Order: sequence, then structure tokens, then C-alpha cells
Amino acid sequence: MVLRSGLSLWQLRNAVLGALAVFLVLNAWIMTSTLQQQQQQLPRQVDPPCDVQRDELIQSMKVFNKVLLRQESLEAEISRSAVHDRQEKPCEDCSRTSLVDTDAARVWGKPRKAKGFLTIGIPTVKRDKDSRYLGTTLNSLIDTTSEAERDEVTIVIFLADFDSYYNKMLSLEIYRNYSQHLENGFMQVVQAPISFYPQLEGLKQNFNDAKDRVKWRSKQCVDYAFLFSYCRDLSEFYLQLEDDVVSSENYLTTIRTFMTAQTAAWSMLEFSELGFIGKLLRSSDLQRLADFLLLFYEEMPNDFLIRHFLKLLPHRETFVRRPSLFQHIGKHSSLVGKEQNLVDAFYVATLKRKYNDSDNPPAAVSTNMAAFGEYKPQLAYSTEPGFFWVEAPKSGQAFFVVFENSTRLSRIVIETGSEEHPKDVLEKGTLEASPRLLSVNQTGDNTPNCADYAQIGTFENGRLEVATTSREGVGSLEVKCLKVTLTEDQKMWILVREIAVWTVKKEIRKERRKMFLVM
Repeated sequence: MVLRSGLSLWQLRNAVLGALAVFLVLNAWIMTSTLQQQQQQLPRQVDPPCDVQRDELIQSMKVFNKVLLRQESLEAEISRSAVHDRQEKPCEDCSRTSLVDTDAARVWGKPRKAKGFLTIGIPTVKRDKDSRYLGTTLNSLIDTTSEAERDEVTIVIFLADFDSYYNKMLSLEIYRNYSQHLENGFMQVVQAPISFYPQLEGLKQNFNDAKDRVKWRSKQCVDYAFLFSYCRDLSEFYLQLEDDVVSSENYLTTIRTFMTAQTAAWSMLEFSELGFIGKLLRSSDLQRLADFLLLFYEEMPNDFLIRHFLKLLPHRETFVRRPSLFQHIGKHSSLVGKEQNLVDAFYVATLKRKYNDSDNPPAAVSTNMAAFGEYKPQLAYSTEPGFFWVEAPKSGQAFFVVFENSTRLSRIVIETGSEEHPKDVLEKGTLEASPRLLSVNQTGDNTPNCADYAQIGTFENGRLEVATTSREGVGSLEVKCLKVTLTEDQKMWILVREIAVWTVKKEIRKERRKMFLVM
């Protein structure tokens, strides 16, 4: 295109010069004829304007030639600029590599060659009263992440304090305590240059916040923006934590399971009820979120801004997983002078079953009580992590266990309440067993209608246990249904942590084996 433009300008100039030359020749011929006629009439008269016209004509040709050359030079320059612009035009990912220099930001840790499954971002700052929770947080994540899972997880610790000496001392402490994890890529330590931060003084005091709080939350927005930008390409997904949380057991497996169970498109998955703790995003959204936070960093807190950002995405749905996987433990906030006692009411430290030797033959668990959220009755019986949680329980309400096949039971244990919710126990209740299932309510709560119930136990201190070593008592009955009934109203909720069942058949086999060895 540039070449054709240059040729057209050259041809135009040559055409104009040719026309001027023809005009000059014709003008000279006319002038010569006129001069000859005048000489015949006035033989000794000289016509000076002829030379002047010739000089002016030549000068005009020179000026016109300069104009053409200047125009050609200008268009060539424009063409070169256009080519340069095309070459320098940012690609879709150019801003992603220019916002944060990941190599310069990394203090400790070796980046992995391939993307992992999950990046966990943890910003950390100095707190009042020399409170330090970071070590507890890191140790909790190490303890609850298996060695195999660590190959798919990267923990990024962001030294976000403006005190460079504090950051240096903390980075050395992290290296001393976690050098192995830093060397194998499980952990990285990063720090932002002070030039990354915009103006943090004299900002808008929205929400009637004091100046120090506005500065604190605005800096926090920028902290997140830096962390998001740094972590954008490390893994497929990103999980936000704080430096004062602990993790439940098998958190990574639970995250995978919950993610797989989603049938609708999602923009964020939540594994904690508090603030921005335990929020999981796709890494492909991180850079746009970072840009969004930097654009509105002084307007409102980061968790508000992130909610607004999610509304801009095509898939706006967010899904909350209960029980929560992460618990807040910090008492002293990173805002100077602020103390907080925020705890996640839906957090459970361990989701492992207590009675791993129970048989729990295939059965369906149902209830006519109001189960809270996703805490369905089946969770108390199955091997899937979770528990059954009931709100506002009333006398006469019940939950049921219906076995696929009638079976003889040697032991039954039902435990309620938990370490986090010790008061959510079943205070007054009975356990009944039935040999016959008549029908199941198909249109409502799927509760069974069983016949010939016999009471076999009662609750004491939120716990029930019935056992036998023979076919007497509970072992004498082919059980099809179990029914737990509340005998009094209670103000507290009920958390059924585990329903464990052992069969007589298993016990008899053990007895026969012992008898055979004795013989």
C-alpha cells in the first residue's frame, strides 16, 4: 500500500512537470512570435518581462516540486507510523504482562513450568500487639494438603506492608520455616513496588468512613489487585484467603467435588460465609478484576467491589458451599486499633467420620423437620462430608432411616452437636425400630410409613447408643426402619453429626472365627 502510494505521487509529479514544460515551450513560442512582430514595428525595443516570466515560471516549478516532495515525505511518514502502530498495537494479553512484573515481584519460591489446579492467595500485613497468625494459617494448609495435592497447589504469600524492614524480616522467617516448600514450588513469596500504589491520601470518605479507614480499605483494594495480577497465570483456579484463617481437612477434595456438582455456569464459588475469605474464581477473570479494583479502589471495600464486578460477567451465579471449609481466627485486625471476633458459624474443622468401622448398609434418610440450607439428613449417614442440621425443632417431629434390605443390627450410635456448635444437640428424644415398611410419601418429604415400631433407646446428653452381642434385644429384630422422634420442643437447633450402624452378621462371623480358632 505504501509502495503504490509512493509510485502514484511520483507519477503525478512527473505529469505536472511535463505539463509545465509544454506550457513553457508554448509560452516561449508565443512570446517569440510576438517579439518578432514587435521588432518589425519597433526594431530596437527589448521586452524584459520575458526573462522575468521565465525565471518566475522556473521558480514556481521549484516551489511546486518542494511541495510535492514534502507531501510525499509526509504521507510516507504517516504510512510508517501506521505500520509502527500495527506492530506496537497491544494484543489481548499485553496488559496482563505489563501490569505486574512477576519475576521482579517474586522474593522467594520457584515458579512451576506448568499451570496447576489451584492458586491460594494470602496477603499479610503487620498487626497491633505483635499478633501473628500467618504461621498458623500456613501450617494448617500444609497439614490439610496431601503431598500429592501439593503438586497441584501454589500458595502465594504477599508481603503487603509498607514497612520494608518488617517485610524483610518476615520473608527471612518464612524462608527459614518453609524453605522446602519454597524450593519445590508449593509456596511463593512476593512483594509489590511502592510505585504500584496510587494516591492513598485525601480520598473520598464514602459510607461516612474515617480517613484512616478509607486509606486502609483503599490500600487493601490495591493489594488485591496486585495479588490477582501476579497469580493470573499460575493455575486454573484462584482461592482467596487471609493470613488469619485455618482450613478444614480434605478441603481440596471437597472443592473439586463441589465444583463438579455444579450444573449451572458460575462466576464464583464460596467456601466461607465471611467477607472475601474462601472465595474461588477462575484465573482467567483475575486480570480484569485487578483492573476493576484499581479503577474504583477508593469508592468502597474490596468485597463490595468484587460483587459489582461479578454482575458484569455473563455468568453471574455464585454458589455457597456449606459447611464452610475455612475459619477466621484473627482477633486483631490489620486496621490499627480495630479488634474483631468474626467466626464462621458454618465451619467444621473435621468432616471425617468418627466411627469408621461401622457397616452403614445402603439406606435412605429423610425427615419432616426443616433442614437448614444444604445440611440434608443423608449427610449424617453417608460417607460424604457433612452433617444434618435442623432449625426450630418441635416435639413430635422425627427423622428416619429406611434400609434397602431388612437387616439385624448389633449396634446403633447417633451423635449430635459438634465442637463448633456444642449446644446444638438433641435434648429429648427416642429411637424406635420397625420391621415393616408400608409406604413412602412420594409427593412431600419422602418420609416413610412403617408399622410395628418398638422403642429401643433414648438420648442422653445429645447422644444415643444401643448395642448387643447376640440375637437378643435389638439383634433379635429384622429392622427395616429406624425412627428418631423429638419428645420436647427445644430452642436450640439440632446438628446430627453422625449416624453409625453395625450389623449382627458381621459380629456373628467374628464369633464363629474365634470358635474355629479355639477348636
